[in-house]
Amino acid sequence: MTAVLNQATRSPFSDYSAYVSKLQRLKLESHRVADWNTRVDAALNGQASVELRRVAPVETRRKFGAFFTGTDLGSRLIGCGTGFDAKSVFYDPTCGMGDLLIAAARKLSLCKTLPDTLRQWGKQLTGTDLHREFIEGARTRLVLLARQRHKTDEELQNTDAGFFPNIRVADGLKQKALFNRATHLLLNPPFGQVASPTDCKWAGGRITEAAAFVVAALERAKQGTEMLAILPEVLRSGSFSEQWRKRVSQLAEVQLVQPYGIFDDSADVDVFLLRLTRRAESQNPAPHLWTDSAHRTSIVADFFDVHVGRVVPHRDKKKGEEHPYIHPRCVPTWTTMRDFPESRRHEGKVYAPPFVAIRRTSRPGHPYRATATIIAGNRPVAVENHLIVCEPKNGKFSACRELMRQLKTEAVNEFLNARIRCRHLTVGSVAAIPFKL
Repeated sequence: MTAVLNQATRSPFSDYSAYVSKLQRLKLESHRVADWNTRVDAALNGQASVELRRVAPVETRRKFGAFFTGTDLGSRLIGCGTGFDAKSVFYDPTCGMGDLLIAAARKLSLCKTLPDTLRQWGKQLTGTDLHREFIEGARTRLVLLARQRHKTDEELQNTDAGFFPNIRVADGLKQKALFNRATHLLLNPPFGQVASPTDCKWAGGRITEAAAFVVAALERAKQGTEMLAILPEVLRSGSFSEQWRKRVSQLAEVQLVQPYGIFDDSADVDVFLLRLTRRAESQNPAPHLWTDSAHRTSIVADFFDVHVGRVVPHRDKKKGEEHPYIHPRCVPTWTTMRDFPESRRHEGKVYAPPFVAIRRTSRPGHPYRATATIIAGNRPVAVENHLIVCEPKNGKFSACRELMRQLKTEAVNEFLNARIRCRHLTVGSVAAIPFKL
């Protein structure tokens, strides 16, 4: 995934050209050289990402959203697709080094000769990126894949660009013709934060760039186009992404929402896989469950009011009445807290005990996804915004005790692992936890 490139005198990834030149030399070697297949396997399976991390600092990669998909994740995404045949046209508007196009090419048939295969693939595989090094690398890697599958040293009269004229340097969202041709859109868009577009009706302020990119791509796609996308988990399960999910459901029929896990070891963010089909906006959107909302007979929200703590320590001034103050570093886990070592002046919302405080920081793999503490006592408590507050509707300590007991179960872990895989819990995810009182 690569983000929009500001005008600059020097490419931020110019040092990557040496690796692309190495691939181009490999493309010209005989496939009969003893280790040729081994080196091609490496070039097609993760080496491109490793080399980028070696020559480009993480700050640069984050700035431009340059995190390549990788073989396993790309294959999983393409495996979610449907309707691939000789008439399929794939478009990746942020193609990087072509990982998703390579995954799609593995599904395409070979022609009788290598040049015929490349010409056919050139009709079906289209992509854009703002960095020339990546475009040249993507074309070269596709030629390497075709040569490896054909097992031939057949000489090629055409250039890589000649075989793949529609894999080119360009702003992906401005390619109307490529959107019109595409039967399948492949997306691994940038994950950074950007200001929402001025005409955006589904969000305001700063938003995840991936959210804006998906909506923009859907608005440009023709009816019936299938989109396969790798997206940050917060878009699937975050409370603040609800309006984005509604907008996507207006534009497309959502057919598959599949949690995946960590993107890779260089981009420590959880992602999910999305498959949908562009619909006519005049059609009534069919309801789709972006998260698994199945539960037993009742949920936490039936018995508790769920909120995020209201104290933002580095923003809120210490004004107003002084209250006992809790934050994740001072709250013991799986117990009842009656004594408060810290206090703070706070003129905003405070919470009267008893209530349950749950740490927001949470990730798959933690022993407990919803680590809890019962807050007791006689004085209202100021709560930091890294804690979620569950106030019993019946006001009883026994309800808090039962909630904490149930939170410390594998059933809750399993529910939250399916519901939300980003690094913090949301009010919506906690409120939806199955619970019986």
